[in-house]
Amino acid sequence: MYNCFIMSSMNIILTVGGVATALAAIGYILARGLKFIQSATRFMDDWYGTEEYPGVVERLAHGNARFDCIEGELKIIKEELFNNSGSSLRDAIDRIEEAVSKKDKEQF
Repeated sequence: MYNCFIMSSMNIILTVGGVATALAAIGYILARGLKFIQSATRFMDDWYGTEEYPGVVERLAHGNARFDCIEGELKIIKEELFNNSGSSLRDAIDRIEEAVSKKDKEQF
């Protein structure tokens, strides 16, 4: 009757190993869960922003404003690169080239 409560050394080793394995598994699961919570928190901070760093919506709005400004500047530059009946930089270059080539022809 007392034999069922007396643990052999093999049973003790197996029990200690099982408990250690269970504790290691629980620790691993908790560490992975904590890592997931930290990455989710970083994602939420990045999405909604913090006091010193704006969120995604604010950054996109700022980026759109910058793109609008850049598009306007590119439009102005593009207008200067093509002929438009006299007032563009391309027209001025063409006039200078024509004057220089006319002068060269007159010298010969």
